[in-house]
Amino acid sequence: MDMLQDAALAKPKKRKGRRPSGRVTMQVIADKVGVSQATVSYVLNNKPGARVSAAVRAEILRIARELNYYPNEAARRLAGMRSRTLGILQLYVRHSVLAGWWSAEVMRGIADTGFAQGYHLMIYAMSEDVREMCLNAVYSGRLEGLIILAPYKDEPLLKELSEAQIPLAVVGTQQVYGEKMVAVDADNEMGGYLATRHLIEQGHQRIAHLHGSLNVPNACDRLHGFQRAMQEAGLPVPPELLIETGFLEQTAYETTCRLLQMPNPPTAIFAANDVSAIGVLRAVKEANLRVPQDVAIVGYDGTPFTQLTEPPLSTVEQPASEMGRVAARLLIDIIEGRTPAERVAKLPVHLRVRASSKTSA
Repeated sequence: MDMLQDAALAKPKKRKGRRPSGRVTMQVIADKVGVSQATVSYVLNNKPGARVSAAVRAEILRIARELNYYPNEAARRLAGMRSRTLGILQLYVRHSVLAGWWSAEVMRGIADTGFAQGYHLMIYAMSEDVREMCLNAVYSGRLEGLIILAPYKDEPLLKELSEAQIPLAVVGTQQVYGEKMVAVDADNEMGGYLATRHLIEQGHQRIAHLHGSLNVPNACDRLHGFQRAMQEAGLPVPPELLIETGFLEQTAYETTCRLLQMPNPPTAIFAANDVSAIGVLRAVKEANLRVPQDVAIVGYDGTPFTQLTEPPLSTVEQPASEMGRVAARLLIDIIEGRTPAERVAKLPVHLRVRASSKTSA
């Protein structure tokens, strides 16, 4: 009987590998860093006016990550505090290779800026159910602001959210509504112009442009840049050399096969993006033509795999991660009650010339 009583009164042993039941608090972080709890609160809540050195701020954020600190949302709501959470909603991007690279780079930039300023991120992508979850989070206040990636032209959701006074940033368009919305894009019109002018300078006159869907803003801008360069050079643009391939490798491949069978085929092709340029390159090689001597090729985006093709692909590089950083910075300005430095940010692009468009001579 005594043995049974002893067993009942004995403290249960902790299981190895279990997390401690106590949660990490701001005071725990303050003790680790050697500052007051108020200082930790200023940093983690990104309160304005706090005189905290960059070194101390960085150490507080490092310890918070190391200890897996997360805010007590119930306490926040009781105290009327904010969620400090940004949402990222990716709309419509279906061409998987580009979506993977471009979206990842933009999100990396958003995360760099957001976390540095004490914000969490929630990512919602591509399905209708997930989209509804995102909008519910926005309207319920669980998200303080939303960043939308790659909207179509005249996307109705942008106007709806702006009219609801939701702090909003869009990446991949220059269209804005209302005072609480900002837009960030690359200078795609200039990118199309630079790519086409380069091909003209290489002596090409019959140049095809395989463009993306024209309900995508950057596809329209790149097309306009192509047309401007051709017009400046006094070169015609036959309709048969302007073809929509929708940013897709297989469609670009099939289209290029048809172009090369024309009585007077193009000597150069400016592709909608790098994924399309891969399809163009494949078709040209299968036709036993040389790149760039018989057909020169320029892509768009600056994806890393363009360095690995044979020959390496010329491409217009757009600063995807910087687009994310700028979008997050401008959105946080709106959330924090500051006037953003600009409503529409258009970032410069760079033409990377490689062997697919320029002979060694």
